[in-house]
Amino acid sequence: MKTVTMRGKNVEDAVSAAIAVLGIDKDKARVKVLKEGKSAMMGLIGGEEAEVEVSVAGDTKEEAKEILQTILDKMGLLAIVEAKDEDGGITLAVKGEDMGRIIGKEGIMLKSLETVVRAMASKILNERVRINIDAGDYREKRAKSLERLAAEVVDEVISTGKETMMPAMSAADRRTIHLYVQKQDKVFSESVGEGRDRRLVIHPKG
Repeated sequence: MKTVTMRGKNVEDAVSAAIAVLGIDKDKARVKVLKEGKSAMMGLIGGEEAEVEVSVAGDTKEEAKEILQTILDKMGLLAIVEAKDEDGGITLAVKGEDMGRIIGKEGIMLKSLETVVRAMASKILNERVRINIDAGDYREKRAKSLERLAAEVVDEVISTGKETMMPAMSAADRRTIHLYVQKQDKVFSESVGEGRDRRLVIHPKG
């Protein structure tokens, strides 16, 4: 994202100068005021110039893609980021040679990257941005693995008629199993506990 910092006798003049340097229209500019500036007393003493940081307003998807790509590059990871609009948000798909490091144990690195990129993009764009990050189709593979686990537990609950508590897992993983169980006729699920101790319980119906 191309950015320039400019000064002027007031914010408007500083922004106008920055826009001229960038060669863009004002509606294409994202402005961050660094200093409001103040007039000099009697036009001579104590004045301070205004200072602004102006960047070219890009497509939200491209902004998010650039943020993640920059992070991965600085981490020395060999990866390419692709971006697409999906499910009311943005999905950033990472491909390359360092998938294991990017995914991390049980997807912990992906979750951390999501948190960082979402925060940075929201700050830059001055709006809340929903971002999902995937690497090497990890999320799809993880979802299928969780559904297989859920299927085994559902069969056990149906055959024994007794509820079963699932192992501790993330909110996202619990949601995947919730959605799977909702499609079943003879069982239902609920979350119990708080924080890290929150778990999913699958019950027989009736």
